[in-house]
Amino acid sequence: MKLKRILLTVLLAIGLIETTFAGPYDDWPDDSICGWLEQKPTHAGYLGEAKKRGLTCEGGKAVKGSAKTTTTTKSTSTTKSKASTANSDITIYEVVFSPAVLKELLDRVISKTDYDFSKHKLTNNVKDIQCRFTINRVVYDNSELGVPEHWDMAKGTINVNGSDVEFGEGSYWKMGGLSTDKSYLRDEVNIKLTEDGHFVGKMAYFTHTVKQGEVPREPLYPTLTKHKRSTPMDLKNIDDVYASLWIDVEDWAGGIMRISRCKYL
Repeated sequence: MKLKRILLTVLLAIGLIETTFAGPYDDWPDDSICGWLEQKPTHAGYLGEAKKRGLTCEGGKAVKGSAKTTTTTKSTSTTKSKASTANSDITIYEVVFSPAVLKELLDRVISKTDYDFSKHKLTNNVKDIQCRFTINRVVYDNSELGVPEHWDMAKGTINVNGSDVEFGEGSYWKMGGLSTDKSYLRDEVNIKLTEDGHFVGKMAYFTHTVKQGEVPREPLYPTLTKHKRSTPMDLKNIDDVYASLWIDVEDWAGGIMRISRCKYL
């Protein structure tokens, strides 16, 4: 009996983990799943969700009527009786994961930069654009409006290809610690440019300066939105762009990404 209980506990734990992971894309429309599969055809999460829904995707859109319909048949009274007898021998244990373990498990499945762009009207520039950028901290400790600090947290170049936004070679964070790994500005960024000149999406963002010998700090992953205080990029006048895109990060501090010195490539 003890061996049965141990095996059942393991199976139940696996089942609970799978249940925990079941919902990250549940509220995404079918077209969003297909749109992301068009951009990232090998992404395990999008592939799994498309398979789960039985979607057929063409050109980034779900083919109408492709989703599978699941039907459930009622069990006979004999089957119910057998199941009831079998269940009487099962002892159910509550499985509780610590916050750290749960976070680690979720991070393995859900990308920290996943973002649904379907709610935005994105630009589609024919010519590629390159601009200079800096990120400055805004502190809210003594002012609800925020006080910008006049030193650069990050700087470099930004390249816009269609609506896709990427940080250029040589761009870097100046916060020390993990931020010195330039892959954060290369791989941990999922940003696009809207028709009205705003950046939307998610990216790795370092809030604190870490000196040599201090404990490293993991980045946060704030959502970039059309902030009411932002001055967007004027896409009709690229040669004279000076944009200030505000980023909400934490209650005590946020940031401003300043865009300037743009040119067509």
